Amino acid sequence: MIYETHLRATEENAWPLDTTIAWDAIDLDVARGEHELHRSLHDAALIEGYLPVYAARLMQMLWDDVDATAVLSMELYEGLKHFTALARYLDRVGYQREDASEAALVAARERALAITYDESALIAHLTNFMCSELFAAYYFLRLSRRTNEPVLRALLGYMSRDEFRHSASAGDVLKKRIDRDPAVAAQVLAAAEQFRHYGRDVVDVPVAEENDFEAIMAVNRRIRLLCGLAPTEHLKESIPGGD
Repeated sequence: MIYETHLRATEENAWPLDTTIAWDAIDLDVARGEHELHRSLHDAALIEGYLPVYAARLMQMLWDDVDATAVLSMELYEGLKHFTALARYLDRVGYQREDASEAALVAARERALAITYDESALIAHLTNFMCSELFAAYYFLRLSRRTNEPVLRALLGYMSRDEFRHSASAGDVLKKRIDRDPAVAAQVLAAAEQFRHYGRDVVDVPVAEENDFEAIMAVNRRIRLLCGLAPTEHLKESIPGGD
């Protein structure tokens, strides 16, 4: 069972919110100079807090896939944990009160109510989720390198590692489907080439940068492992004289 492996990894890498993060050690003087970074964290928090709604939409389409619903349930829990951690940090540094963060999250979720997910595009949705989590991992890693505030740097490190696991679990769900039906690989490749960050459901700008070379190369490697061909390689083959 896929979910047993990922459950074990989740438990082994758990970081209790109240005992792992040194909230009282936040350097407020440093934090006050990182307002623009906090603005980015606010968008990231909305995306993380959207995961319980987004994952539930996927699970409705995956009700008969025990592995998929199990790993999504774990990621749903950790996504809301990430929102809680970011909202708490933004509250502590004076960017936004936690109750205001919750109100902003509810408003963001409301904006996404009209969005419908087509079950026929399930593989595309799973591919977008896998790639979104991988971009999120590199996003948090990149911010951890930018911040000079040590508590935030530590928090982002934990969150980045979680996102790498989330992407890997989605990849395993897709691999299981490809192993059962090799034709699914073409759908994964096509979806990767038309990648849409699911965070766009709730914020205007996704947390992934379009020219994030490190993350883009990681996505290429992940898709190549699943499909035998990376999106950039496939696009190159599709262009006349592109060899």
